[in-house]
This record gives sequence, structure tokens and C-alpha cells, in this order.
Amino acid sequence: MHPTKSGRWITQTVSSTYLTEAVAIWLRDLRSEFRTRYAVNSILMFALTTLVAVSFSIGSFRIEESERPFLYAVLLWIILVFSALSGLSRSFVKEQEAGTMDILKLSARPQAVFLGKLFFNLTMLGVLELIIVPAFILLMEYKIKFPGCFAAMMVTGGLGLGAGTTLVAAMIAQANARGALFSALSFPLLLPLIITAIKGSERAAYGISAAGWPEVKIAAAYAVIMITVSLLLFPLIWEE
Repeated sequence: MHPTKSGRWITQTVSSTYLTEAVAIWLRDLRSEFRTRYAVNSILMFALTTLVAVSFSIGSFRIEESERPFLYAVLLWIILVFSALSGLSRSFVKEQEAGTMDILKLSARPQAVFLGKLFFNLTMLGVLELIIVPAFILLMEYKIKFPGCFAAMMVTGGLGLGAGTTLVAAMIAQANARGALFSALSFPLLLPLIITAIKGSERAAYGISAAGWPEVKIAAAYAVIMITVSLLLFPLIWEE
């Protein structure tokens, strides 16, 4: 076999193995979540409670039409981010509590573990956005002039949010004060993404045209960089 073709075949085989292990971990976590519903209940209850409180509170104030896109974008992403922080730390903590951490280290490669946990967190975020975002739009009468840009902002912002929280969840899995530490470490890491997502959602609501949707591109770049860095750093975190 030609050396170039041989190297390409080995790369494809290794990549396929990583993906197979990652999907297996993702499906295992989904089955576990369907039995306990801990993460999804925690995330959705926090989000729904906050959304109802915000809708009733804001409804009692007269807000200028020109100010609503920015205010609603801020409120929406605050709800999404803090709802995610309330439940996504469980992705690695539950392995520590159940005593399956060592078994997982022996049965799968570190990068596959990270990808599997990332897929699980992205699934939880997808469920969160599918429920909360339409509910927020209806309750707050959130008018969006560029729905395509808004949807792209939700997707790329969710990818970045999932990547950042998955890495931090792995870092604090063995700490004592996990809840407080998770939020304290996640917020500075996610702050650039939050600012970008708010600006992109505001632009979509206002209908301000801009070539190439710059905030969507920034959020997508953030997600790619975060996933790449996490794949490089995760083996060091995981094998401690």
C-alpha cells in the first residue's frame, strides 16, 4: 500500500474508532438521563421558572419599542446560560458519584469521552432551546425581523456554550464545592460568547443588515476553538 494511502486509512480508522466510542458514551448517558431525568428537570425547571418570572415582571413596565430587542436578547441569553449552568455540570460529576469514573477511563479514549459528554450536553441544550426560545418569543412578544440570523445565532451560541461547559465540568468533577466552582469558572470563559450572542440576537431582532452575519461567525469560531483546545487539554485533565 502507498504510504500516503496507508496514513490516510489509519487516520480514518482512528477517527472512526473515536466516533464510535463517543456515540456509545452519548447513548449511555441519554439512557441514564431518561431513567433519572435529573439534568433535564433541573435545566427546564430553572428556565421555565425564570421565564415566567421575567415575563410577569417585564409585563408590568412600559418599555419603548426601540429598547425591546436589546433587553429581550439580554434576558433570553441570561435564561439560557444560567439554566445550562444549573444542570450541565452533572455530565462528569455523576461518574464520580456513581464510582464509574475509573471504568470509563479504562474503556474509552479521553478524546472519545469528551466528545460523548459534549454530544450529551448539546442534546440537553437543544431540548432547552427548543422549549424555551419559542416560549420566550410568545410570552414576551419578541419580534424578530431576521429569523434566519436569529436561528443561526441560537445554534452557534449553543455549540459554544456546550463546549465551554463540558470542559469546565470535567475540571471540577473531583472538587468538593462543585456547584459554586462550576459557575465561577464557566462565567469568565463564556463571557465573550454571551456578549456576542446578545449582540447577534439584537441585530436579528432589529433587522440590521450586515454582510455575513459577523456575530454568528464569531460564535462559530469560538465553538471550533473551544472544542479543539478541549480535545488537546482534556487528556491531561482526565488522566489526573
